[in-house]
Amino acid sequence: MTEPVKILSAGSMRHAFPAIIAAFGQATGIVVSLSLGPAGLLRERIEAGETFDLFASANMTHPQRLASLGITEEAVCFARNRLCVLARADLGLTRENFLAVLSDASVKIGTSTPGDDPSGDYAFEVFERIETRHPGSGEAMKSRARQLVGGRDSPPTPPGKGGGYLITDGEADLMMSYYSNARLLQADPAFSVVEIPPEFSPKVEYGFGLRKGASSDAWRLGDFLVSDRGQDILKSTGFGTIR
Repeated sequence: MTEPVKILSAGSMRHAFPAIIAAFGQATGIVVSLSLGPAGLLRERIEAGETFDLFASANMTHPQRLASLGITEEAVCFARNRLCVLARADLGLTRENFLAVLSDASVKIGTSTPGDDPSGDYAFEVFERIETRHPGSGEAMKSRARQLVGGRDSPPTPPGKGGGYLITDGEADLMMSYYSNARLLQADPAFSVVEIPPEFSPKVEYGFGLRKGASSDAWRLGDFLVSDRGQDILKSTGFGTIR
């Protein structure tokens, strides 16, 4: 029996990949297994020898590194996303008062963990962009940011907790979040989902790398990700496409 195609994927793909795997399996009959985690930590596991067929990262840097080491084929951009802010609705955050609210020392800013998880890297890029335009402000935000998720030592999500639990539990007033995740809470009156002003917004690109010597089934999955059908599924789950 043919072994399943093994995906190691960034956790932010947790809503998209099950739909992609189902459609791909229906079209090809190929079985796929999926493991999720912070992309930086997955890359470390791959470098340490963990088996995989396709690595999907929330940035291009990690798959490009694996390609440079000869572990994977060339990195391929297959999706886009954008960073936004998920906030307590009563915080009153808007794109217009974004800088003033995040500069308020009493506001608890939550992020993922830079280095371990690209979401944290993108969040700190926002602070760096703010620092360039407003010296002192971005560094202050960076020093106050609570790295609550996505790290090697981060606690797991408690059972039964939904998205936004760090805000409802009072650990943060706002979280820097991918839109593909935050959009799922847009209808919840407890939260607001706010766009980051364009001048501070980072470019968010997702890349994949196929293991050197990967099977033809794995190559077919890679092709499916960038196909019209794969891109349509990504779009329906909140991602930007490469079209």
